[in-house]
Amino acid sequence: MLSAVKSLIRQPIVNRLNKRYKKRLDSGYVSYDSWIRQKEAGYLAGVSDNTENIQVIEYSEVGRVTPASDVVLFTADKNRLSKEALRVVASVFNNHTEAMVVYGDEDEYNSNKTIRMNPTFRPDFSPDTLKSYFYMGNVVAFRKEVLPEKATDIYELTVKAVEKLTAIEVRHVDYVLYHNDYTKALYLGDNRFAPVLPENIKEGELISIIIPSKDNPEVLKNLLNSIWNLTTGVIYEVIVIDNGSNEENQIKIKQIAGEFRYIYEPQEFNFSRICNRGAGLAKGDYVLFLNDDMEVRDGSWLYQMLMYARQNHVGAVGAKLYYPKSRMIQHCGITNLRLGPVHKLQYKQDDRVYYDHINDVNRNVLGVTGACLFMKKKLFDKVGGFDENLKVAFNDVDLCYTLYEEGYHNVIVNTTYLWHYESLSRGGDESREKLERLAGERTRLYEKHPKLYGKDPYYHDYLTNDILDSNFTCAYEYEYDDCSTDKISHPRPKKISYKLKPHWENECLIISLEQCGTLKYWMGPNATEINDNDIYIGGYAFVAGSDNSCFDFKLLLKGDAGIYEIPCNHLYRPDLEINLALEENAVMCGFSIRPDLDELPNGEYQVGVIARGLASRLVLCRFTNRYINNCPKE
Repeated sequence: MLSAVKSLIRQPIVNRLNKRYKKRLDSGYVSYDSWIRQKEAGYLAGVSDNTENIQVIEYSEVGRVTPASDVVLFTADKNRLSKEALRVVASVFNNHTEAMVVYGDEDEYNSNKTIRMNPTFRPDFSPDTLKSYFYMGNVVAFRKEVLPEKATDIYELTVKAVEKLTAIEVRHVDYVLYHNDYTKALYLGDNRFAPVLPENIKEGELISIIIPSKDNPEVLKNLLNSIWNLTTGVIYEVIVIDNGSNEENQIKIKQIAGEFRYIYEPQEFNFSRICNRGAGLAKGDYVLFLNDDMEVRDGSWLYQMLMYARQNHVGAVGAKLYYPKSRMIQHCGITNLRLGPVHKLQYKQDDRVYYDHINDVNRNVLGVTGACLFMKKKLFDKVGGFDENLKVAFNDVDLCYTLYEEGYHNVIVNTTYLWHYESLSRGGDESREKLERLAGERTRLYEKHPKLYGKDPYYHDYLTNDILDSNFTCAYEYEYDDCSTDKISHPRPKKISYKLKPHWENECLIISLEQCGTLKYWMGPNATEINDNDIYIGGYAFVAGSDNSCFDFKLLLKGDAGIYEIPCNHLYRPDLEINLALEENAVMCGFSIRPDLDELPNGEYQVGVIARGLASRLVLCRFTNRYINNCPKE
């Protein structure tokens, strides 16, 4: 009876909280139509009106109409060119004399052509993606001088035209040049999804497979047997570098039946040094660095990667990785965000085509994982191998970024896959020590590659950059303000007047801190005007199995001076609606704040979250392994 009365009293409160939550959610919505029009208005401010030297030819007329103007713009449908498409294209050619090819972005109109929607934001020049399908879409313009003499369709014309061009000569413009009919499919070209043409294996062409391994004899055995039993079409050697297995495991490794070179050299774990040592012993023309917790599933895996690595413009090559005994994606290329290097589509099922064919075609990416990284041995030596100062993390990313900066394109081969029993050898990265080591290695990565901080040529600036979102989501869908401006929330910490009770600690309160530290660390090496003491904290928190509209969330800072609360600003996170589909009202559980710490005593503070029920007496709290330092004021 008492329970029924409590429920009767509580329900109107819950209804009121739900209504307030929905209202806040609606107020945070931004339409793509208004967002893109504002972006374009700013872009057009510096665009000239001169379009006299542009000839427009439809795709259906390729091979039948002779290009005559200095610049020829090809399009699927003249009537669907955006209003300022010719001005934008002309300005790129006029302002960049080295530009030979220009293409841009696309979106759709609704049925009565009043609202724009469903954008496709394209990557910068991606020669290997182009070999998979005509990713440039419905508009591409050329200087007449690079057009081939003969071509039967736009795909053949484009492939021939860009064959000897570099990234600086093939320009992608961040502007919507074409409005699709939402009832029609995107033009992909007659040869879409065409694989790289097979070639014969050259006589004596050898691949050296280098496998770091320690105290994992059964895992290593599984990998080696999968290599030997399945791999076809190539010549290879296997080198296992053991940095200190115990005596029992050494014996087990030596008893594995099969041909491989076993190098035992005890040392602290340094992935870069171990791999460099293996490369120094390699006899092959190519090196493949492979984690021991992998399993080959496709006999053509090495052959497919070899076909790309052979090309003069290609740097590192990787393969799609699944979690074991599944089609759940672990890796299909590294994307570089301001947050840092991430695995987009991680934990997604590979049972559909995601944004712009990201997961189902072989394509160019800024980086591939060192768990499976293939490249020419001479090229590896040329760029100096792995940076041994990056002992655990980002060494693979650093190598790939170096290759890109040297003018090479890295490739992910999505038409083959391996299983990855991820991090069996060294566990997760959630302890304080590991988090701090990870932060230090990330800092070194961007000190070496400052121009790539927050930039990825294969990932559009209009896609989310500040969020650990596994999807490819447009930035307008998020409510986040630029953390470098004063628009962002600046709450002041308030010392708590209560004691945290032991039973409040509960694992149902889930916390993800995507950014936690100095704003300078977050903004990167190019940020020179930011105060060293400015702190930025962003992420999300939710209560599993509960209605999150009925909770108030606050950050906690725990230090020698006591425990302080900071209000969270409850930001819209559409990725949470997808990733936490079973959780109720979790979509507004994001927060992004630059707290005003002027009155907070100096010292180190552990960061946590407290969640208070607004329709009940339930209180939950947890602390993370993340810390901030409130430094002495100048």
